[in-house]
Amino acid sequence: MPKRDRIVRIGVVAAVTGLLALAAACGGSPGAGSTPQVQSKPTGASAASATPAHTDHAAVIDQLDMAFKPARVSIKVGQTVLIKNSEAPIHTGNINGKNITGNMKKGDSTAWTATAPGEYKVTCDYHPQMSATIVVS
Repeated sequence: MPKRDRIVRIGVVAAVTGLLALAAACGGSPGAGSTPQVQSKPTGASAASATPAHTDHAAVIDQLDMAFKPARVSIKVGQTVLIKNSEAPIHTGNINGKNITGNMKKGDSTAWTATAPGEYKVTCDYHPQMSATIVVS
């Protein structure tokens, strides 16, 4: 096979692989190589900790219609917010830039407990238009 044909084939394979990865992130079926849900514990003075999702929650932020709903919740220090995904696209839940949820498939949820007052920004790695604010007093 001529060198030019090999280069073209490599380029096509790379392009198709990239498109499949993008489709999986935006709601395509995650394959065997998808990242499992991860619960991490943020660190620092104003951090909160991830808690089991089966506790009572002061608020729920749902990932639905490519948005966080509601876009703003208020809780007190020590209370939890449940972040859940109710739709097919894969989402993440970042608190102040730190991913606390891993990749969330439909039906996944993670609870976050506030340990310090302040405003916390909630974002999704895959969908930059998605944002919410958690106000902790």
